[in-house]
Parts: sequence; C-alpha cells; structure tokens
Amino acid sequence: MYKLLALDLDGTLLNQENQISTQNISAIKHVIHHHGTVVLCSARPVKAIAAVIRNTELEHLIRYFISFNGAWIYDAVEKKDILFIPLNRGDVKNAITMLTENKFTHHFFTRDNIVSSSSSVSDYTRYESQLFAMDIVFTEPISITQRDDIVKVSIVGAAAFINDIADKIDAEFHRQYSLSKTSQHYYEIMRQGITKGEALHYLSQYLNIGSEFVVSIGDQENDISMFKFSAVGVAMGNASDFVKSCADRVSQDNNQHGVAFAINQLWPL
Repeated sequence: MYKLLALDLDGTLLNQENQISTQNISAIKHVIHHHGTVVLCSARPVKAIAAVIRNTELEHLIRYFISFNGAWIYDAVEKKDILFIPLNRGDVKNAITMLTENKFTHHFFTRDNIVSSSSSVSDYTRYESQLFAMDIVFTEPISITQRDDIVKVSIVGAAAFINDIADKIDAEFHRQYSLSKTSQHYYEIMRQGITKGEALHYLSQYLNIGSEFVVSIGDQENDISMFKFSAVGVAMGNASDFVKSCADRVSQDNNQHGVAFAINQLWPL
C-alpha cells in the first residue's frame, strides 16, 4: 500500500473554477483514512495553498505543504518551516541584470508579498496577486538585491512570449538557477537545485517514507521531477503530451475528477 500522495493544485486537484470537487475530497479522505499522508505541492505560497482547503473537510486533514515549487516545505500543524531556501543576493542581482537587459516583465516573491520594481504592473502580476491574496510591494531594484527573502522570480507574459524565451533562458542559465514553466503565462527562476521532486524527496526522508511508497499527480512540466522520484507518477488528462510521456499513468482531466480517478485505481476500496 502506498503511504504518501503528492498533489499538484492548479490543473490537478483544482478544476477550472479553482475548486476541489466532492469526488476529489472523498478520495483524498479515503487515502488519509487508510493511513496515507497527503502533501499539497504548488508554485503557490504557503498561505495560498492553505486557502485552497480552508473551510473544506481537508482543512484539518492535510498537514504538509510544498510551496514555491519546492523552495518552502511547511508543517501546517506545528506552524513551522521544515525547509526554506530563498535565492541568495548574488543570484537575485544576476537575475535582475538579465531581466533588465532583455526588458522582460517580471515580479519577485517573498514569503508574504509580491515585489515589483516597476510601477507599471502587468495583468499577469495582478492576477497572481489576487489569486494568492498577496499584496504587491513596489521596491527599487537596488533594494531588492539587498534582500535575503526573495524566493523566486516570475517572468510573465503571453503564451507565445513565454514559449519563445523558455528554451533560451534554459540554455543560458540552467547551471545557475532552477528554471521552470509553471503555466503558459509564467516562467520561474529559483535557486539552483530547487524542484518539487527534490522537496518531495526531502519530505519523504523527513517522514521516513521510501520512494517506493510515494505517488504523485500533476499536469505541468514542473511536476515531472515528482514523477521521477515517485514509485508512480500520474499525469492528468489535461496535461500536455510531453508531460504525459514522462508519467507512469494518465488519469482523467481536472474537470472530470482526475485525482479521484487515479486514487481509486491506486487505493482500491
């Protein structure tokens, strides 16, 4: 029997209305009632992950969050960090230089806020601010380079723009940063070595659970590292063909309770 279930949020656990279906909730409760541990894994900050399950039956059943694509692991019961790895000042400075030279629209994340060095904020930044319930704080670039709490940088733009820059940045900076396209409008830069898969590995060791007992479910390229670590990696039906090719199984899509479908196959009644 599997012991740990890692769930991506957007496009996986959440449907297109950003809600968790009754079917998905029931299936997750089934895992927990059979002594399984469920961890929510997202590019979102901790408080935005917590907001997803607030006022649901899962609020007091799910203890662990992997946030910021692996840079922050949080224990919601003890209300403490298990791991927190921000960018160092040199990485932030180099990223700002690259962003400025290329005139890429971007913003930064701390634990609690979205930080912008431009008073002209894009609709994509405003969307994340609203979705995550995080204030946008305006700061001069020189001040940002002196901070020790910048967790990630998000380059934002239209899907065609993100697709165009992704491979170029990967080729130039893959040895310096962890890089990932988290959706069609967001491309993220974090400290080298940060992935959901590495965070899931760290948490599994912390909980003394071997990888042979781990299942992960996701829909984006940043979920592939979880698939590689897990005994079973499940791609959602709404995932791209490439993401599906990296998974062990393919479930139904997020509007058809794909999480419940996968759980019912792997944790039979």
